[in-house]
Amino acid sequence: MQLYIAVGLPTVMVLLGIFLNQRSFDRLESSLGSRMDRVEARLDRLEADLREFFRTLGQHEAKIENLERRNA
Repeated sequence: MQLYIAVGLPTVMVLLGIFLNQRSFDRLESSLGSRMDRVEARLDRLEADLREFFRTLGQHEAKIENLERRNA
């Protein structure tokens, strides 16, 4: 009986610890997943803004070149 307690109790505690840690990892993973989705959405918006910026910059550059040609 004493052997069963000496071996069984630590085994049960280890299994319980593994189970609880797995639940914590699942919660952490879902939290990180939602944060990564938000970061990806922000990066997509930033990429769209940069694309618009460089498109506008190109338009302005063309207009400046036309003005320089007119004045030269």
